[in-house]
Parts: sequence; C-alpha cells; structure tokens
Amino acid sequence: MRILITGGLGFVGINLVRHLASQNGTFVVAADLSDLDGMADEFLAPVRARLAVARLDVTDRQAYEDLVASEDITHIVHAAALTPTDEQERSAPARAVDVNLGGTLNALEAARRSPAVTRVLVASSSGVYDPAYRGGGRQPEAGPFALDNLYAITKYGGELLAARYAELCVKEMAAVRLGPVYGLLERPAPSRPRTSQPARLLAALGAGQAVRVAGPEVRRDWTFTADVAAAIWALLRAPRWRHPVYNVSCGRAVSFREVVDAFVLYGLQGTWVDDPDAADIAMRPHQERTPLDIARLAADTGFVPAYGLEEGVRQMVAEG
Repeated sequence: MRILITGGLGFVGINLVRHLASQNGTFVVAADLSDLDGMADEFLAPVRARLAVARLDVTDRQAYEDLVASEDITHIVHAAALTPTDEQERSAPARAVDVNLGGTLNALEAARRSPAVTRVLVASSSGVYDPAYRGGGRQPEAGPFALDNLYAITKYGGELLAARYAELCVKEMAAVRLGPVYGLLERPAPSRPRTSQPARLLAALGAGQAVRVAGPEVRRDWTFTADVAAAIWALLRAPRWRHPVYNVSCGRAVSFREVVDAFVLYGLQGTWVDDPDAADIAMRPHQERTPLDIARLAADTGFVPAYGLEEGVRQMVAEG
C-alpha cells in the first residue's frame, strides 16, 4: 500500500504520516507546501525508511496528478486544508476556497486518472455540524448542519464532491469528519494559525507559566492524534466502505475542567476565573459540542478508541 498524505507536515497530517508509515506493508509520501523542519524531521525519524517527503501545492492539479503517478500511489488521504481566522476569511476568501475545495477536487481528479489508486479519504471536519445540536446524546452524520462560514462550506462541499466522484469513477471515495483533535506536535502554522486549548496548556506547562483559565463545564470530545490515525488506518484497510461519510472521534465528551486537571497533575499552575475575557486560556459556552456518533466507523472497521484524556495528556507531556 503506497499512501499519499497531503498536508502531511501539518498537525493532523504528520501524525497520520508517522502512524501509517509504521504499519506493515506501507510506504507513505508526505506532501506539503511547507518544508520539513528540525522538529518534524525528529518526529518522523522512526519511520524515515518507509517515507518520502514531497513539496506540493494542492491547488496545482497537474502537479498533484504527476506526484500520484510518479510515486505509484494506491491510496490518498487528502488532509491539506486552510483553517482561516475570521480576518483571513474576510481578507482572502478565494484562497480558502481554492485550497479546501479546489484541492479536494484535484485529489479526486488525480485518483480518477490513475488506475493504481483504489481508495481516497478526504479529511473533513465536525465544524460542518450545527454547534447548537444537543439531541440524542451523540451527533450523527445526518446532521443538522450549520454552513455559515467558508471553512464549513468548503469542507461540506468536498464531501459532496467525493461522494459524486465515487459514483462516477466506481472507486471507493469517502470523507472523514474529524472531531476536536489534540496531541503531538501541534504548532501554529500559516494554514492553521490557532492552536487548541490543550496545546496552549502544554505550552504553558513547558514554559513554567501560571495561567488563568475559564469555562470549566464546557464539554468537547477531545480526541488524541493516535486515535485519529488509528481510525484512518482502520478505514484504509477495511473490507468495504458502506457510507460516504464517517465521524472520527473518541466518542466521549469531557469538560474543560477535566482537561486542565490532566495538566495540573504534571505541575501546571492554573487558576480559574469567571470571566473568559480575563483568562489566558478559555473555553466559551458557544464552543460546547455534542460528541460525535462513531457507530458507522466502528461497524465498518471495528475501531475502538484506545486513548482516554489522561493517557493522551501523558503522551503529550512526555513528547512535548
């Protein structure tokens, strides 16, 4: 199995690269517009013998197709994306559309034109869902949706493209909606300038910095990078895909208080304040989310999340 992972040096992508390249019978091509820096090189050192790094602008369709052909790619995980801030969305909306929707189109076209490619997974996001949904205890793939920003619109559009291309090409193409992810080697980048609250807590811990925190009861299904990678691997080798979209999550929501407490165990000095605007790191009520329903994923792959919050944070601290 020769796997192309676009966005392969980004936060989620590099964790996918390291996990998939460590599996028997795989060779991974990590494609990214950024260069491999020292931290990324060290992170990937254990799998370097089964890994190639390529520079790729996913908006360049011919370059995408050439890379797929030259590396004899059999599976594509298209994870390259822009997660724009509100200011970036206002100032350069076309760039987000070009990368998120145009890049996905180019991935599907490259797969359509290559006889060697058999499966394509497009990385989407739980950001397509209506954040106000609280029904049923779990968020199903059926929605409801809130497509009120370019990130959500382009991610959902990419899902629709993958589903239609699967019919046109008679190839297995699907999307994975990733829940909130935390874990190893999360850093701000031009394509994803905002880091998660767990990453900011880790940075404060590493710097020996006391922080004010807010929003103790705001809950999200924080999912460790290793579980995300294991779910993707389970899908790539599953006997068949019965659905066009799969939620990927730990399936369990935890409070921000639990997240902070997990770092306090390692020495973080955190003081709770009532006002989010007075906090260094906050979870606000509008950031509350219903945990994703992963029954589809489990049924088609047998996937079971392996990491609770405590174990995930332990690994972050150990490798951070």
